[in-house]
Amino acid sequence: MKKILISVCMLFLVCASTIPLSAENETTTGNNTNISNSTSGEIEVLSNDLLRYIENKDSDSGRFADPSPGYYDTSEYLIGSVGIGLIFLESNGAIDPSTENWNSTETTNVQNQITQAITWWANQYYYAGVSYVLDVHTAVPTSYEPIIHPSAMTDPTYEKLWVSEAMASLGYSSGDWMKRTRDYVNAMRTAKGTDWGLTVFLVDSSNDIGGDFSDGYFAYAYMGGPYIVMTYDNDGWGISCMNQVMAHETGHIFWATDEYDGYTEYSGYLNAADVEGSGCLMDTDFLSLSTGTRLQVGWRDTDGDNIPDIIDTNPETVLNPYPVDPSPLPTLSYTGTATEVPYQNNNPQPGCAGNDVTINKIVCVFWRFDGGVWSPANPSDGIYNQAMESYFFTTVPLPHGTHLIETFALNNVGNTDTTPASDTVTIDIPPNIPTLTGIVEGKPGQQYRYNASAADADGDPVSYWFDWDDGTNTGWIGPFPPGAPVNANHTWSVKGAYEVKVKAKDFYGMESSWATLDVTMPQSMLFDGSFFQMFLENHPFLSFLFSFLFD
Repeated sequence: MKKILISVCMLFLVCASTIPLSAENETTTGNNTNISNSTSGEIEVLSNDLLRYIENKDSDSGRFADPSPGYYDTSEYLIGSVGIGLIFLESNGAIDPSTENWNSTETTNVQNQITQAITWWANQYYYAGVSYVLDVHTAVPTSYEPIIHPSAMTDPTYEKLWVSEAMASLGYSSGDWMKRTRDYVNAMRTAKGTDWGLTVFLVDSSNDIGGDFSDGYFAYAYMGGPYIVMTYDNDGWGISCMNQVMAHETGHIFWATDEYDGYTEYSGYLNAADVEGSGCLMDTDFLSLSTGTRLQVGWRDTDGDNIPDIIDTNPETVLNPYPVDPSPLPTLSYTGTATEVPYQNNNPQPGCAGNDVTINKIVCVFWRFDGGVWSPANPSDGIYNQAMESYFFTTVPLPHGTHLIETFALNNVGNTDTTPASDTVTIDIPPNIPTLTGIVEGKPGQQYRYNASAADADGDPVSYWFDWDDGTNTGWIGPFPPGAPVNANHTWSVKGAYEVKVKAKDFYGMESSWATLDVTMPQSMLFDGSFFQMFLENHPFLSFLFSFLFD
């Protein structure tokens, strides 16, 4: 924020009278000033205390599988827990002379004021469940004395230098100043176990006459994060009012726009319009929220169930089909997944990653069979605490027959999958291998009868399939009572050796193994008769001749 805030706001209002209001679902960019371009992105000035950094984002690996907030999703809406890194910059005199030095009273004052600001936000909407944890780093060294240089509002050169140094001293030395800050924010978020994260770079100004940077600015934020910059004295506001300044800048981190610049802007996960001249926090820093700001930070409950719309969503459950169906085993082991389905991200801001993300977690998955009592399934990793969970369970011994297995997931706001996942599976033991009887030696052209029977442990009706080994079969015949004898007739037209086979199938399609019977058809009708057969046996040459002529 710059000196003479009221005068600047009046200037914005005068300018706004000549600028058309933004169309619904669009953001106005006509007044934006581009002050920095690089291979990694560009910085735009949006208002008196707001910048936008449009990054050339790397691919967010795993983004489409897991709906949890990713690397670039550090402050999509103000619901849930927030990790706040406080970086107290301390010049070491290596390049600039050291003119400012934090003392314990000052750092305590800052922490108290920031705590007041975030506590105030948490108290504005109970059902958003806003909580926070501080990650405080004092005396973070830099070669520069930030207060004597311009802010990023007019020239980001020095900010990039001292932010890069500060982050490197904390162990984040890869990439440019913005990547280092994002790396820190994500690491802090993971370490603190919070849903969101932001950083506040605190610049000591206690010895500076104006309490502001050399260009007159003293507090500003990057739209949607990841950080805020504030001086200790906050220009004319003083340390006693830092809570109001911090509350205002926090609104920007969670996509709230300024309401003093004279034109309506759409922003936030819900794509909501601000309320120009509201007299509230994003207009005058007065500790009150306009309806527009509340919507822009994600606070809306359409159905009045005390769950904000953005997290009032249902999980989706997947149950992997049992691989063996029908199964001869009565106890079955199942696996599946449960995933939170995020509310759609409608944020129109150019700097937004645009990902649909959720802070909801799967808290349990339940299963049952045949409409019975629900039982909890087991999380594959030992605990339900993520937006995407794998699970498994083993059924009780299921009786013979067809069963319906169902599962559904429950999330942390108490919502469940409205359409449980299901699988239909049959428990069935195949019939025994049939007994097969019949003639084993015969004559081509003559019909023979073969008998079969098979018991079934489940008492199911049984069908039979006879294969005659000459390219023909009976197909399935039946069903018949289990164990009842069944017969089929067949005539072979060519002499030879054959393997007659039969198998059984029960009502549920379970098949037995084949039963076999070796059959030969060696005799010819022409040479039938014992006397003639004996004659040919005593006259081999004639036997050969007759075989040649008639076979």
